[in-house]
Amino acid sequence: MVLSNNQKVVIGSALLLCCTLIMGYFVPRTNFLIEFLLFALGLLGLWSLKNVDNVSQIFNIGLLLRICLFIAIPTLSDDYFRFLWDGFLISEGINPFNFKPSELIEGFKDNPLANTLYEGMNSKEYYSIYPPVNQWYFYLSNLPGHIFGGVLFLRTTILVFEISTFFILKRLMIRYRIPLQSLSLYWLNPLVVLELTGNLHGEGVLLFFLLSGLWSLSKLQDFKGGVLLGLSFCSKLFSFMFLPLLLLKGRAYRSSKMLLGIVPVLIFAFVPFINFTTIFHFLESLNLYFQTFEFNGSFFNLFKALGIQLYGYDPVQTVGPLLSIFAGGIILLLSWRYRFRNRKVIFTGITLMISTYFFFSAIVHPWYIIIPLALSLFTPLRFPLVWSFTVFLSYSFYDDDINLPLKYALITLEYVVVFLVFFFDVKRLRSSVV
Repeated sequence: MVLSNNQKVVIGSALLLCCTLIMGYFVPRTNFLIEFLLFALGLLGLWSLKNVDNVSQIFNIGLLLRICLFIAIPTLSDDYFRFLWDGFLISEGINPFNFKPSELIEGFKDNPLANTLYEGMNSKEYYSIYPPVNQWYFYLSNLPGHIFGGVLFLRTTILVFEISTFFILKRLMIRYRIPLQSLSLYWLNPLVVLELTGNLHGEGVLLFFLLSGLWSLSKLQDFKGGVLLGLSFCSKLFSFMFLPLLLLKGRAYRSSKMLLGIVPVLIFAFVPFINFTTIFHFLESLNLYFQTFEFNGSFFNLFKALGIQLYGYDPVQTVGPLLSIFAGGIILLLSWRYRFRNRKVIFTGITLMISTYFFFSAIVHPWYIIIPLALSLFTPLRFPLVWSFTVFLSYSFYDDDINLPLKYALITLEYVVVFLVFFFDVKRLRSSVV
């Protein structure tokens, strides 16, 4: 039986809606098997809709999925407690970079909101690492004065940025003559819907500013592009890795105009938060990030296993920083390689750069993959799309009923598939003239 396009749209939309509603409202992240089955159902829905070329139809389906999550309390992530905590501190006149939550909670023992946020946090002993743009809307999310209102405000903010990102993606695709049905691979992707609007992660904010900045640069609007890129750097600090490539590509005159936009934004954004104490605490947080935490790493897990096998201990404190340095070297080489390429091919360069960073990281949360996924829409690279599917296997680590060897087997499967596609992508790049 051959289904008509309308039937495929109805079936695909129903599958995605089912996946979104059940995962968004009812399934905790500790139940991996149910989550995985529902996510697979969502991927079937995406597959049914991948050839839809009606942009309005793609947009309306994706918007419906996001609106259906509007009143949901996140089930796959508890990071929103920290977002709201930082906003609460700012409303109290306290710099969130200056104190760990555990250092302050005693002073708020009579405040029900503060105590609820504190109990829900997974980072009680760490300073905040969220950059200024995030802190601005974290602060505004505290205005309702309760958790549900704060979640609604955060979700409204993320949704506005998501919708804006859809339209900047559309403009870029038209400019670079990319088939518009490719929008569905991002806009209807279950990972994107669940982790941005659903779980309130700020990658959607970063993507809007980054893509808008690249759009402006492609129109030779270097100062405006610099302002937007500066806001992207203030959304996620690791996006600074793109700056050397963009400066090299712009040459002296255009780069100076771009920096005239970037530098004032950085100063304006960071000055309210930065002092010597803040810098020290931020460096301490980064040190902990590279030497203590680990989740869903690829090369990191490989070297960790070798270290335990050969030396009998977990080498995270040594391997983490070394892998970061190695990744930084590759990123600089990619910046040099792609410095004189055309405006479309530069997307290939920055996709490879951010992916390199994640390949060598000790921590790769599922929502991180949304960034290379969006950038890859303008490239011949397919591994970020595959990664947006396989990364969900990492959620097995939240399920205590799954034994550790099986969890690592699932992570191995995730990266075996991703690297196979990656090597085919690289082979195709090397054989093509770009």
